[in-house]
Amino acid sequence: MTIEPFDACWQKLDRADVHRREAMQIWNDYYTEHPVQWSLDHEGSGVHILRVWRDAPMPAELAVVTGEWFYSLRSALDYIIWATAVHLHGSIPPPSEGVLQYPIYDTEKMWNSQLHRLKPLADHHREMLYEMQPFASDSDANYLGWINRLSRIDRHRRLSVMTSYLADLRPVLQYPEGCNVEMRWGNRVLGPGKTEVLRLDLSPWDDSMEVKINPRSIIDPEIEDWSASPFWRRITYGERFAYMQIFVMGEVATYEYDCTGDTRKPDMLTDGFKEVSNARRQPMPVIVEPSTPTVWGNPVQGKPSTKHAFDGGRSQT
Repeated sequence: MTIEPFDACWQKLDRADVHRREAMQIWNDYYTEHPVQWSLDHEGSGVHILRVWRDAPMPAELAVVTGEWFYSLRSALDYIIWATAVHLHGSIPPPSEGVLQYPIYDTEKMWNSQLHRLKPLADHHREMLYEMQPFASDSDANYLGWINRLSRIDRHRRLSVMTSYLADLRPVLQYPEGCNVEMRWGNRVLGPGKTEVLRLDLSPWDDSMEVKINPRSIIDPEIEDWSASPFWRRITYGERFAYMQIFVMGEVATYEYDCTGDTRKPDMLTDGFKEVSNARRQPMPVIVEPSTPTVWGNPVQGKPSTKHAFDGGRSQT
C-alpha cells in the first residue's frame, strides 16, 4: 500500500475549513436575531454617549467550534514535522517520534532548550523553522504565535471566552446647525450588558437641541484573549480565519515539496524556493510500512466435529 505522510496534514486543513464555515454560520444565525441595541444618551451640557447593549449571551457552541478550528490547525503543523521525518528516514514511526512537534516559541532561549525535538530533521529544515518563530519577527503579528497561544488555552485550560467586536463604526450625525462636535472613541470590544463606544461633545449647547445618530456599524465575533492584539484586531474575524488557514497551507506545501518534489498547492511556492529545494534534495528512502508481529497463543487440542458442521450447518441440540 502506498503511504503519503503529508495526506494527514491536508485532511486536518480540510477539517479546519469545516469548522470555519460552521463557526461563521453559528455567528450569522445569532446575529440575525438582532442581539444588540443602540442608544444615544444625553448626559448633560451637550455630552452624548453612544452605547451598545448586548441583550443575548454569545452562543456557547461558537467557543467549542472555534477551539476545534485552532486544534485542527495546530495538529496540521505538528503533522508536518512528523511527515518530514518519515520522508527523511524512510520509516514509520520516524526516529524520536514521541518528541516531534512543530516548534512555536516566544523566546530564543525556549527554542534552544527544545532543539532536541527537531534532531530527526535536516539542517535546512531547522533553519526554515527558526525564521518562522514569533521571537524572530513581530510577535503580535506572527500567526504561529496566536495559533499556539489560543489552541493551548482551549486544549489545556478552558474554552475561549467569546465576545463581539466593532469591526467597523462610521457614524453619521444629525445635529443643530452652528454646533461644533468633538468625538472620542471608547470601547470596541462588546462585553455583556452595556458598552460605551463613542462620546460626543457638542457646543454651544442648550437643552432644546436634538441629536440623532446612525451608527453604521459591523459587529464581528471575537475571542477575548485575541481582542487586545493591535495587529489582528484591524482584520475582520472572517479574514483572520482565512489568513490563518492560508498560512498553514503554505507551510504544508513548503515541506511537502521539499521532501517529495511535488505538492498539492504548487502555486503557493515561489520558483526560487523550488529551484533551491530541487538542487539540495537527495533521493528519499522507500517508506517502510510497519508490520505487527504475530504473537501465537498456547497450543490447544481440537475437538471432533461432523461433515454437517464442516459444510456450514449449525449444530443441532
